[in-house]
Amino acid sequence: MVAISSMSQAEVRALGGLAISCAGAGEASLGMRALAWYNTLLRLGLNVPLVVAHDVGAALLGLGTSYGPPRELSQLQAFQPMGPEFAAALTAYGALLDEIAKTDVAEQIQKSRIDDAVLTTLLTRALGPVVDRWRASAVFEPVPINAETLTQAQILLPQVWGAVDRRVEVNFIAHLVQHRLHLLLGIEQIDLDTVELLGLVGQDGSMPETELVDLLAVFNSPEANDVVNFSLDILPSVLETRRGGGQQVFSVDGYSGVVPHGSFDSLVLTELAHDDDLFEQRFMDRELLFYAHEAQDRPPPRSFQILVDASASMRGARAVFARGLAIALAKRMTLQGFEASVRFFDSRLYEPMRLRRGRQGLGGAGSLHVAGILAFKGEHGRNYARVFSQLAAELDRARERSAVTVYVITHAECHVPVDLVRRIRESAEMCGVFMLPSRGALDLEYLPMLTLHEVVTDAALKDRSERATRALSIVEAATSEARRESIPPRARAEAEG
Repeated sequence: MVAISSMSQAEVRALGGLAISCAGAGEASLGMRALAWYNTLLRLGLNVPLVVAHDVGAALLGLGTSYGPPRELSQLQAFQPMGPEFAAALTAYGALLDEIAKTDVAEQIQKSRIDDAVLTTLLTRALGPVVDRWRASAVFEPVPINAETLTQAQILLPQVWGAVDRRVEVNFIAHLVQHRLHLLLGIEQIDLDTVELLGLVGQDGSMPETELVDLLAVFNSPEANDVVNFSLDILPSVLETRRGGGQQVFSVDGYSGVVPHGSFDSLVLTELAHDDDLFEQRFMDRELLFYAHEAQDRPPPRSFQILVDASASMRGARAVFARGLAIALAKRMTLQGFEASVRFFDSRLYEPMRLRRGRQGLGGAGSLHVAGILAFKGEHGRNYARVFSQLAAELDRARERSAVTVYVITHAECHVPVDLVRRIRESAEMCGVFMLPSRGALDLEYLPMLTLHEVVTDAALKDRSERATRALSIVEAATSEARRESIPPRARAEAEG
């Protein structure tokens, strides 16, 4: 009982409810993940008990060990009697979880390997209609994610269950069973293509709540589905290629650098200055430093800014093509080892949607803010002089940090003052992708100043197969140009000469 007395009332309420889990609550790692789902759901305004977030999430992920009342049910009744209808409600609840685990959405989620932030969004979509119909006055509270507290609660689960009145959790589960069709309908309305896209692009690390709001907007927006479908047409080909790392070996002239792996005879001597415990810990965490003969062949630092026109002229097929192409370009460049961001512009230039760094840097391990790209809505005006003046000022300030390539995805009437384009070209490479109207040609004064430009005809936009082919050709051309720019200037001059 000492462990229970050390818990807060919110922890006792949340963790004790896992005693009636009908999807198996014995796995500590799933319990930790469920706590994150639970806390985020509460912050998003869904008043649900931890056990329901745990069980429905486990069913969607296919991680439930079994779907039915817990074997310790009689023991729980001894700590807090609930009556015969209690077991019947848990049996119906377990059957409902089994139905959820067999849905097409659950199958797609299991294949896509989405992260916890996306799963929380899906839980919000699924549970929202049911929670809105629950009129109880009880309010669940978030709890700290603490492995030690969770372990203590699991050891003494029946006692933690009996420490407070559990009619709230039981009533919610009965309410969930009563509104079974609303829950299943909420799950079936989740767009499978969007789930697949999120799995393809990849998610890593925690997602800011502002992105969760964007993601909710995507699942509620029919307009985003066209962009999702187009992205799925081209992303598999984009993801086929990854940049291979090359090495240069210095076997005669000595060491080339310091790396976090190697043999003990090449250990950096200052590592021996650590005390024994710290040395062993650094060894276990692979944080020791070693001299190395091999040097990783890395391209010079380069970042890609992909600017997408969101003005009133970019609607329908143009918007679909522009956003799908932006997602593909950003992902391809990160797979090549470069930094990439997507920015929208209309009457002003909006903040960049960057690829978040993953645990292994940007070599394809980060996650793109796809939801923001899909859900973005501009102000519908346009002021290209203002937009590109702001871009030029930003590039002037960042000129010394890394080389920059700007990709502008817009239409054939994107008139930018020539002096602004000239100013931008002093700081960055500049490329353009221009979509033509049904009648008309590309006639812009600054075209000769661009590093390269691509033209997309109206006919290509209307044909699904041709649209995908054209997008992939643009991505391949951008990749070739990026590789060329990654070669040192002297070697590039020799190759071109």
